[in-house]
Amino acid sequence: MSGKCEKTKLIEGVIIKTSMKRTLMVGGAVATIGIATLGSAGLAHAATSPSESNPGQSLIDTIAKKFNLNKDEVKKVFDEDHTAREANREQKMKDRLDQAVKDGTLTQDQADKLIAKLKEMRTTRDADREAMKDKTQAERKALMQAERDAYQKWLSDNKIPEEFGAPMGMGGGRGHHGDMKPDDTDAAAPDTTIN
Repeated sequence: MSGKCEKTKLIEGVIIKTSMKRTLMVGGAVATIGIATLGSAGLAHAATSPSESNPGQSLIDTIAKKFNLNKDEVKKVFDEDHTAREANREQKMKDRLDQAVKDGTLTQDQADKLIAKLKEMRTTRDADREAMKDKTQAERKALMQAERDAYQKWLSDNKIPEEFGAPMGMGGGRGHHGDMKPDDTDAAAPDTTIN
């Protein structure tokens, strides 16, 4: 009799554990969906708030308001993060170019020209940012394509292998996270940050 009782307890224990696992899995899924929904709602609000011309500022405003923070302090954190990321990308690019020079893939002159060109293009892009806001999506896309084409020609003229165009977003390099398509009407300008 005690053997049957132990088996019953064991079966009941397994049923309870299975039930608890299902409950936890459903609860976890609901929590994940809830968090994703809130995050999406926050981003959607940030993207459609009054500062549509500057989505970064919209996000800063949204975070500051949501968590009752000083907007200037939030912006400072974003700016510091951007500066640190940019410095990291520049260092990685310099390391990559130094290695290419050591490997004989690039000359030092080509590496120096590439760094100077990327800085020049970043400065131009930053200066033209305001003017781009007045353009239609098709006009922006055409201008950005012209910039990419000019950059590709510059690489060719300077006999710099195309693989070094990737830091600018050429050839589907990093930074697009695999979601950019040739016909994407919302294509971004080339990333002229030195990787």
